[in-house]
Amino acid sequence: MLDEAVGATWISRRDPGVRLPLAALGRRTPTGVPYLTPEAQLYYKAAAPRPKDERDFAAALPHLTPPQRAWLSRAIARTRPAHPWRARLAAT
Repeated sequence: MLDEAVGATWISRRDPGVRLPLAALGRRTPTGVPYLTPEAQLYYKAAAPRPKDERDFAAALPHLTPPQRAWLSRAIARTRPAHPWRARLAAT
């Protein structure tokens, strides 16, 4: 995924209007293990959610900050405006 960047900005290969600063794309656990920010991972899972993606969304949703929820909702809206996750993102 990091190959999809211009300068310091990650650009989605699905929709070039979906972007995040590279500095916000990755995180680290308290022990230093790197991982992809949840909203970016969920954006990819939203394209064709499988049961495990639905479980991941349900597990992550209570932990997303308001800015993360807003970003994910906007990103999903660009390709699937009626996606059911958007209502759940707005409701919590």
